[in-house]
Amino acid sequence: MPDNLVRPELDVNVDGATQVPSTLYEKCIHNLHHDHKWQQETSLGKRVGLYRLQGEVGRGNFSYVKMAIHELTKERVAIKVLDKAKLTAKARRMLTREIASMERVHHPNIIRLYEVVETYSKLHLVMEFANGGELFNKLTTEGKLGEPEAKAIFIQLLSAVKHIHERNIIHRDIKAENVFLGPRGVVKLGDFGFSTQLTSGSRELLHTFCGSPPYAAPELFQDASYEGGPVDIWALGVLMFFMTTGHMPFPADSIAGLKRSILLGVITIPPHLSSPCRVLVRAILRQTPKDRLTVDQIMESEWMKDATRSQVECEPWSMLPTVNTEQSLSEIERTGLERLSAMGISAEMLREQTHQGARSPVIATYRIVIHRLQNNALLPPIAPPPRVPKSRTCVLL
Repeated sequence: MPDNLVRPELDVNVDGATQVPSTLYEKCIHNLHHDHKWQQETSLGKRVGLYRLQGEVGRGNFSYVKMAIHELTKERVAIKVLDKAKLTAKARRMLTREIASMERVHHPNIIRLYEVVETYSKLHLVMEFANGGELFNKLTTEGKLGEPEAKAIFIQLLSAVKHIHERNIIHRDIKAENVFLGPRGVVKLGDFGFSTQLTSGSRELLHTFCGSPPYAAPELFQDASYEGGPVDIWALGVLMFFMTTGHMPFPADSIAGLKRSILLGVITIPPHLSSPCRVLVRAILRQTPKDRLTVDQIMESEWMKDATRSQVECEPWSMLPTVNTEQSLSEIERTGLERLSAMGISAEMLREQTHQGARSPVIATYRIVIHRLQNNALLPPIAPPPRVPKSRTCVLL
């Protein structure tokens, strides 16, 4: 049995008598190992760990994604399920990189990894659930976005990419299918399956073709080594073009045709786009990597001047609990620890399991609680509904 599913010693006391679970956490752990319904749901694939699985929301080459409910917090999460027997050596390496990358990043515009739950046959990545689905679906069903809406999305993606690049992580698969829509205009960059961690600085050269061909930079088609940062920047430029025009900048009927089009580098930008938008697209989609704008230069461009900067300037979020001194706690952490305590998860339990990271259901619950509080703090307030004036008849009555 994997470490994060091992039964805690709460079933018997020192006299050998059975203990009655007294907290919500103890009850959930007790049910996981003793409740007939829970065990039946687990055997039928309807439950894993402290999560009750629901409908499927996505499917990939080696995995599928289901929505689930966390029993302790009742938070909706997305669980990426992988069959260990079907994973190739390459897929296993990609999965290892994906987990490592997501463990190193914690940002309002990046899908958060909560827990990794391993069973005998499957591996489950428990992640933040974005209820609005993929940006790709929005673009293909509703068409192009107006520049203000595209700008609001783009500034958040720039913030996410800046965050990962500062940690020497290259995404290598930025595309509309990997951008997820959260509540009230918040977007999240996800799917770090092709990501890689640079070990010798941002100028380290990479050699593997990764990602989706329509978003691939010219250097990826030249069978040569490349720098990772400019590849992500190029993909952002393609995505910006897609959002503002409703179609891709390099249309083609085949991979060979796509390659020719990208290497040729000719872009036809619709006249309905503003001049600053057209200038920025061309400055991002430059053939030579060193000539492309950096994230900071894009943020300072004419088109981005009136973009909302709150997502860019937010403080970095904590990765693990701060439970050493009362003075070091933020208001969100203090509130989160109070809620955890009410569930039966103490500061001592957090300290003992911090080293387990995503392999601990206790740390996962901390991450879910804190992340919910942080997300709520960053959401713009809901505008009150307009007041409808009473008619004269109502007033007279």
